[in-house]
Amino acid sequence: MNLILLGAPGAGKGTQGNFLVRDFGLKKISTGDIFREILKDESHPLYNDVKVIKEGKLVTDETVNSVVRYAVETSENKNFIFDGYPRTLAQADALDKIMSDNGMKIDYVVELSVTKEVLMYRLLGRRTCRSCKSIFHVSNGHETCPECGGELYTRDDDNEETVQARFEEYNTKTLPLIEHYKNKDVKYIKYVVDNKDLQPAEIHQKLIVELK
Repeated sequence: MNLILLGAPGAGKGTQGNFLVRDFGLKKISTGDIFREILKDESHPLYNDVKVIKEGKLVTDETVNSVVRYAVETSENKNFIFDGYPRTLAQADALDKIMSDNGMKIDYVVELSVTKEVLMYRLLGRRTCRSCKSIFHVSNGHETCPECGGELYTRDDDNEETVQARFEEYNTKTLPLIEHYKNKDVKYIKYVVDNKDLQPAEIHQKLIVELK
């Protein structure tokens, strides 16, 4: 099984992705995670392409695609879940080529469609542990991280203006990917999250039914 998770920042892709990795034994491909690992190793063949991140610059589509290709082709596990990639039609075309070159295809595209109201509630109330990076919501009432006792803080980009911009960017750049995959031999699954009290486990159970 090869699966793409789509959704605006804060939609819950990371949480649902971890559930699916656990249940189906998938290899998670997250470009953000891969970039961080590459930057730890100056001998990595893609280090020079990725190090622009340290200068506050964005990596090119070409570099992103190269990183994903490297991750796919060097992984022993050939059942993937792509989280945060592709973000654009150009990246989708590149991923189609990567998969085809390796005798694979995308089987499922899962969209977590979160309303702007729920997204605002989630991200403006999100608190992250400085130590273990666990994520909680202010409604939980935690003053410190219940996992490790670390300090909980609000990320700089978790503000109303930035969240609004990210939501609009997603609608502009990423939603066209849905039409791209609807025209292919791919099962498209959409789950609408319009209730701020809906728990991740409830969403997960709905997705499991669609994927089995």
